[in-house]
Amino acid sequence: MAPRLGVRSRILVLTMPVVVLVSAAIAGVVYLSLGQLLDASARDLAVAEAGELRSDVQLHRIDTLLQAHPLALGNRVAQVIDARTGRLVITSDPAMSVPVVEAKVEPGGIREMVRDDLPGLPRGGYAVAVADAAGADGTPYVVIVAVATRVEASVLARSAEFALIAALGLAAVLGALTTFAVSQALRPVERMRHQVEAVAASHPGPAIDVPPGRDELAKLGETMNRVLERLRRADADRRAFVADAGHELRSPLATIRVLLDRLGEHRTDTDRARIAVSASQEVDRLSVLVDDLLALASADEGAMRLREDDVDLDDVVLAEVAVVRLRTTPVAVTVQPVRIRGDEGRLGRVVRNLLENAERHTDGRIRVTLDAKREQVNLTVDNDGPLIAVGERERVFQRFVRLDDSRTRDTGGTGLGLAIVADIVGAHGGTVTAGESPEGWCRFVVTLPLRR
Repeated sequence: MAPRLGVRSRILVLTMPVVVLVSAAIAGVVYLSLGQLLDASARDLAVAEAGELRSDVQLHRIDTLLQAHPLALGNRVAQVIDARTGRLVITSDPAMSVPVVEAKVEPGGIREMVRDDLPGLPRGGYAVAVADAAGADGTPYVVIVAVATRVEASVLARSAEFALIAALGLAAVLGALTTFAVSQALRPVERMRHQVEAVAASHPGPAIDVPPGRDELAKLGETMNRVLERLRRADADRRAFVADAGHELRSPLATIRVLLDRLGEHRTDTDRARIAVSASQEVDRLSVLVDDLLALASADEGAMRLREDDVDLDDVVLAEVAVVRLRTTPVAVTVQPVRIRGDEGRLGRVVRNLLENAERHTDGRIRVTLDAKREQVNLTVDNDGPLIAVGERERVFQRFVRLDDSRTRDTGGTGLGLAIVADIVGAHGGTVTAGESPEGWCRFVVTLPLRR
């Protein structure tokens, strides 16, 4: 696969043909304009010389004309022809014996023309002017002046060379200016690239410098800083999650290890049965923790795929409450028939986690309410345990947050239940909040859209 050109090279590849074409067009316009100007100048010179020669013929006799109007005109040829006989009377070139063009012209007028070559003259372009004239003795004459355009052609060729050189120089200058301008424009991008590499090489790394102004580069820098900030937060959350998960996994594993060591000792069957029960409880606790970690990991990766279906949420609430009542915990329930669109299994886990949290903190009474109002469903779980401080009501939904570590760990909590509730509810387009009931109980409220 051929290597891809850099931005500078690509810009030069795209701009240089345009610069060359523009330069060539300018040179072509100059060449054509100068050619037309030189041709017009030669014709004007021929007409002016013909008019001057006609005036001299009218003022002087033919035999004195050469003294009055010298015909050695350099790159020009002058002739005087007798209009009656067509005989060449005077010529500036003695080697010429015939008129260079037909000696015919309108009375009082001047006829001009362009010829590629003239008889008796070197090949090349000529501008010719023909005018009638009456001699001092009344004899009708015709004067002819031919101006060679070879000099103009030479000047035009030299001018074309200069124009080509100027076009190449202009292309080179514009190429250098384009390279410089592109380098200056890309300098902030290069600086940001080095800073992003520094961020990738070092953690957490500084934010990149945003160029001044509100152009595309400044917006790119701001966007990259926002992305880097999100990556830093995600990395910090990941590190904290891994650290907390390792700490939580270490505790049941250490307990299981101690219990297994005890089983290896000489003990009575009763002690062995008791130790086995304790070990089984720790394994159950470890299994719950692993399930919670997997659930949160799937939410982090955006892999929490909801198996959406029509769910009778009141049936889900009543089923979970029935499980809690089997553990001899009294629960007061008030539900309305509510059907929503969602994942029944995950919604059941929301209710279950909220009820288990209420069980761990209640002083003896739990109340569950389910109702629907204005296109939304409200699930409220109250318990008569201690309130959550106002400053902790958002933090309680973070991972591994325990407002009472000793009691939560003793009662089997992982510190992940409410975080899982928040993730599942968020995936359903809802919200969950912690607060206080009118009678001062601890309250959790889940709000879900009735239709999504």
